Amino acid sequence: MAFAKLLKWFQNRNLRKKIEKEIRSLAPEVFNDYLYRVDVLDNGNLILSWANEGFLKFCGIGIDDLNSPWAAADSKYFHQDDLDLIRQRVRSLLSGASRADEYRVYGPDGQIRWLRDHAHPIWDPIKKRVTQIYGSIQDLTPLRKSEIILQDQLSYTNILLDSTEEWVIRVNQAGKIQYVNSSGRSEVRRQFGIELVSDSKVLSLISETHREIFQAQLNKAFSGAKVKWHFSKLFPVQPNSELEVSFAPLSKEGAIKEVVIFLKDVTLRTVWETALLASEEKYRKLVEVSPDAIGLHADGNVIYINQTGLKMLGYETVEEVEGKPIIEFVHPDSRQLVAERVLKAMLKSEPLEPIEEKFIRKDGTEIAVEVSGVAFEQRGQKLMQVIVRDITERKKAEHELSELRKKILQTNDRLQAIIEGVKDSICAVDMDLRVISCNTAFELMVWKLYGKRITVGQRIWDIAIDNPEERERIIRNWSRALTGEVFRMERKISGLVKDSIVLEINYSSIRDESHNMIGATQIIRDVTDRYQYEETLRKSLDEKEVMLKEIHHRVKNNLQVVSSLLSLQTDFTDDPKLVSILKECERRIQSMALVHKELYQNDTIADADFTEYLNNLLVALVQSFGANKRVGYSIESQDIRLNLDFAIPLALVFNELVSNSLKYAFPVDQKGEIFISISKTDNGLSISIGDNGVGLPKTVDVRNSEGLGLQLVGMLLDKLKAKWGLETVDIGTRYKIELPIPK
Repeated sequence: MAFAKLLKWFQNRNLRKKIEKEIRSLAPEVFNDYLYRVDVLDNGNLILSWANEGFLKFCGIGIDDLNSPWAAADSKYFHQDDLDLIRQRVRSLLSGASRADEYRVYGPDGQIRWLRDHAHPIWDPIKKRVTQIYGSIQDLTPLRKSEIILQDQLSYTNILLDSTEEWVIRVNQAGKIQYVNSSGRSEVRRQFGIELVSDSKVLSLISETHREIFQAQLNKAFSGAKVKWHFSKLFPVQPNSELEVSFAPLSKEGAIKEVVIFLKDVTLRTVWETALLASEEKYRKLVEVSPDAIGLHADGNVIYINQTGLKMLGYETVEEVEGKPIIEFVHPDSRQLVAERVLKAMLKSEPLEPIEEKFIRKDGTEIAVEVSGVAFEQRGQKLMQVIVRDITERKKAEHELSELRKKILQTNDRLQAIIEGVKDSICAVDMDLRVISCNTAFELMVWKLYGKRITVGQRIWDIAIDNPEERERIIRNWSRALTGEVFRMERKISGLVKDSIVLEINYSSIRDESHNMIGATQIIRDVTDRYQYEETLRKSLDEKEVMLKEIHHRVKNNLQVVSSLLSLQTDFTDDPKLVSILKECERRIQSMALVHKELYQNDTIADADFTEYLNNLLVALVQSFGANKRVGYSIESQDIRLNLDFAIPLALVFNELVSNSLKYAFPVDQKGEIFISISKTDNGLSISIGDNGVGLPKTVDVRNSEGLGLQLVGMLLDKLKAKWGLETVDIGTRYKIELPIPK
């Protein structure tokens, strides 16, 4: 089981390295996202270990700056108002929860940038903590700026509506009020004591005598016509009033869903027209207070213009314009239209609807205006009254709004081009699982797998309508994404074109600017070739592992043969010194054979379980010296695994030191104990080995000993670059070894 886990770990590590290599090469070309990976150390510190080219460029750092501490919540980089969010985000990620947040940072140029950061922690079940965090960052700054511009335009439009003296009311198909500008709200309340409240029925506010005709005009507007009507005493209250009401249809999504009603209080104008018949002087006093330009002309020549009109055209006195042809003030582009309108008004004596024209000022500059007029007769003479409104600011606002729409459309086109250029299959659905967007690669993949065509507006599960099991799987996976879960899966699936393909599918959610869930996305990549390559590599690794185990087994057997030969050789000599030498050689060879035995019996052939090896070695040594009943031993060790380059030399060192204790520490029948302690350090291993025997003479110098065993210990430990020597103890002997092991 341990071997299977370790093999899986190696495979996952190799797979991650390959994927990261692919991401490094593809991410700068395919994605606009800033990708990164953060490693979480045992002490809780965060290290930025990898980032794509876009991330490095955005942060103003280079590849050499990687593997440096990650500033989790540094006010130098993050906006002050978002620091608490960043700290909460880090705590949540370290607990194992994925996060998607928006926050502000300071770019290399010092400007504030809006970012959306999607992060997914990797939980290590062995360490029981998060070891890595993968993240993807999108730069929302252009979107935020566009939203601000659009909001400013909407605010500007509302200001214009609130600034006009006309009363503007917007009603829906049910006849309920949806919007009232400030002039309409305040003036209707002031003059008639009526509150124009949202969602109230507009017909309920109208006088019963006018309710039928008002409804008829409203119906015409909902049918697409622009209509205008003159009402006397429209509201059922005591004050008499003259109101000119215009009904304009408002289209949304290709259908007329609302009508905008413009009410103009023409009571003053009516009084003015009546007073004009009685007194021209009274007429001038009334029109001079109008915010719009008002003028009179007869036979095509100017008779009068109020002060607002003079200022609009750049003149100071009426004498400068009196008697001049009105055509001189009209831009050449508008002259033909103006002539036709004036002729029509004079012949039929009908009011002229407001239209947009261009006038020429005294200095030759152009001005955009909205002109309405009415023809009447006085003392047998045909007169034409015109009302002119400066719409320069309104046209400017409309132009800016049009340019903003163009930029948004261009951005959408570019984004669609990027999506179409990606080889991966991409699809997005709304909360009802209806397709809202997909690229050509996705349409082609659906055709190959299911033999169906997918279109925008179609429910995503329709592609598997004939396969209930597949349909249920599609609904289940998309539903997970619509709950906000970000996940990835691999599926092996058979289609109409290919017998079997392997797909890597990534799901994520889509949220609006208020973080409300509005849909989900799916990115699919065909990884069949990679899957087949991994299968081939896995089989090759299994074969090599079996071969290496067999090699270790044979090496162990060969060493056992050599050990047996040495043991036999001792039977052919009576020299005690030679027998001792042969026995020492035999024990050294057996200690090396035990390492190879440990390697081929373990789940992994790369590292030996050194703790288990020490137990086997001490059992063998105690038995070989016949000290089973009088010498005990103890081993305190963490889980230590060493490769062959460290295991063999260290095995010989333990063999020599333990053998010395067994030979010299417990003379005659003295009982005692041998103890070994091994612990991990930041640089390698800390080893303590000793006994509670008689101890070494004070004159013995272990580093310059004439004995072969201690000389061998010194050579092996020097080769391993270890620091070693005797420790001062009250009883027995103790060696201290500090062994560095490269990470």
